[in-house]
Amino acid sequence: MNLPTVDVLAIGELNPDLILAGLQVEGPCLGTEQEFRAYVLTLGSSTAIACLLMQRLGLATAMSAYVGDDEYGRYCRAALKAEDVDVALVRTHATLATGLSVCLPYPADRMILTCKGTMILNPADVVDAHRLRQARHVHVGSFFLQDGLRSAIGPLFRTARALGISTSLDTGWDPQEQWLADDLRHALANTDYLFPNAPEFERLTETDDIDLGIARLIDLGVGAVVLKRGAQGAVHGDAAARHDHAGFRANPIDTTGAGDSFNAGYLAAMLQGDAVADRLAFGNACGALTVTAVGGTSGVRNAEQVRAFIARRSSSE
Repeated sequence: MNLPTVDVLAIGELNPDLILAGLQVEGPCLGTEQEFRAYVLTLGSSTAIACLLMQRLGLATAMSAYVGDDEYGRYCRAALKAEDVDVALVRTHATLATGLSVCLPYPADRMILTCKGTMILNPADVVDAHRLRQARHVHVGSFFLQDGLRSAIGPLFRTARALGISTSLDTGWDPQEQWLADDLRHALANTDYLFPNAPEFERLTETDDIDLGIARLIDLGVGAVVLKRGAQGAVHGDAAARHDHAGFRANPIDTTGAGDSFNAGYLAAMLQGDAVADRLAFGNACGALTVTAVGGTSGVRNAEQVRAFIARRSSSE
């Protein structure tokens, strides 16, 4: 069967987010009861959010993932399919349940509780050489949550690079606080674009010095580090130069998925041939739009909206 060529093949976790909105207290406190205003069930997971948003931003995307034979799995598959994401490589597992993340956006920061479910499987095992060759780029998110995929990313990225396919990785947070284990080192050695946020960057590099940290990651084989700094914008660093973008002001409602939205914007701009400065601006705009709505996919509708946002903010700031 001839499968369609895609710009991005996203490989990773596919699950919904249950977002508890309107928390007013400063943070979780054992032994107490806390109120929240509303709850929203929406498409979650770092890899899937980035995949869906890249589709909205004008790229052709495909998702390789496992879900359970349950309502959450059917919900996630339908959410991707409704936006024309290729779901031919989304497989249903007979016994494991679809994973679930419960997101608690507090005023100062957020907390995420995750049940892995089918995240422990290896969705790269259904990506054969034929399908890999049909992608321009391979993206993986939530490295540390995906027990079955972790060790496969290094060889997968190495094969992709040999075929001239670019690669990107967002590790997410390491719940075990081990960080640079051998499987991640193997993945980083074949990663073209690494997307850490500031706390992850400091754990991965053991420094808060941006230039030193970028240099350490490049020494591990990373092509470019794209550091997400929230309200402070973003930094792109590679062996040749460093580029900074201050970002855009926003009144945050929910920060869930903001980093994944940034990834989608940056990669969409990169794959469309934009310069580094424009990639950072586009990624920052996607992140700023995302935090103004509940859920990781509600704030960004299409590329025209993002470009109009950048034009308005650039003329007024």
